[in-house]
Amino acid sequence: MKQLYFALLKHREISIKDLSELLGLDERILYSKIKELGRYVTIVNNKIKLNDPLLFAIQLLKQGYSFKDVTKYLDWHDFEKFSAEILGAHKYIVKTNFRLTKPVRLEIDVIGIDLGSGRGIFIDCKHWIHGISRKTLMEIAEKHILRIKKFIKYYSWAKTKWTYFRYLRKIVPIIVTLTTPSIRMHENVLIVSIQELNSTLLDLNMVLDLFGIEPIPVY
Repeated sequence: MKQLYFALLKHREISIKDLSELLGLDERILYSKIKELGRYVTIVNNKIKLNDPLLFAIQLLKQGYSFKDVTKYLDWHDFEKFSAEILGAHKYIVKTNFRLTKPVRLEIDVIGIDLGSGRGIFIDCKHWIHGISRKTLMEIAEKHILRIKKFIKYYSWAKTKWTYFRYLRKIVPIIVTLTTPSIRMHENVLIVSIQELNSTLLDLNMVLDLFGIEPIPVY
């Protein structure tokens, strides 16, 4: 099954015939094994499509497969998409890859806004497969807080780019990593792994209190 899982992660979409030849498995046997994967795959017109590569990869990690083997097939798009989906599941309105080009250049990976409270989650995704050192995490957090301060300074420009920014009242800065981070907070920035993002959002107020993180007012 290991070869099957990694082939799906690598190719994302492939015909049953090609996958059968690649793995040296009879098509009927392969089809039965694919069906066991349930919601992770879709089969249409004899083509197999991996529905959510990052979610599938995380499931493989939970099953004990090598972190190095699994994550080499992931890319930044998988990581940001999954972060956005988690925010959406918590009723945030979500925007990915927000860019401001004037009067300054600014980019934020994932933004979620809760329309009721006005709370915004501003996420910087770091999907580095080999983990991130404590020093590097601190530097990333410092850059992220500067990025948010720049956003607030030019908020009047930013809110013309996305209508939901007009609901924004305060910002929670978060760094999301692929691996478990060596530190959890720096410069008022929360640092969590992608596996922890859902539970973090479930108990966000408690988590912010625990680490002494203060949401940043927009104005």
